[in-house]
Amino acid sequence: MSSSEKYTVPMRLMHWVASLMILALIGVGWYMTGLDRSVSYKFDLYHWHKSFGVLVLFLFVARLVMRHLSKVPELPATMPSHEKKLGSLIHVLLYLLMLAVPLSGYLMSSAGGRDVPLFNLVMPSLMEKNEELAGVFHEIHVLIPYIMLGIIALHILGALKHRFFDKPEHDVLKRMM
Repeated sequence: MSSSEKYTVPMRLMHWVASLMILALIGVGWYMTGLDRSVSYKFDLYHWHKSFGVLVLFLFVARLVMRHLSKVPELPATMPSHEKKLGSLIHVLLYLLMLAVPLSGYLMSSAGGRDVPLFNLVMPSLMEKNEELAGVFHEIHVLIPYIMLGIIALHILGALKHRFFDKPEHDVLKRMM
């Protein structure tokens, strides 16, 4: 495969839609948890946050299937092997976090005995009510978006480095545009 090949259009759309949704969910999550209980729309935000979080889980599964069924452009042969390995590690971490963040929220709600909506539907509970586990999943759900943002920053910085500071054939960003 040529290093100038692009990801398929569906894969590129999935990448950008999921990226925007994930960043928006992190921002809304921070915002809504900082609101006072008296704010009239606070719990509406929770409903939408959970609904889009479940949607991100479904998109994650679709993304895995799509990636398995699609040709993934190879990295340029001239790219240093340590950069290829680091890029692969970053991608694996992003995939793990794309699963872990919404799944921990789903598990937190299930263990807390709270519904997990998908817009006008209610998703099945994944476990019996257990406040102790709900607290553990809450801590995970609060912590890992920070880790995810750090990994996203490395991902973006790596793409920009390849675009603006490396050989033109190392510009991996154009494969996703």
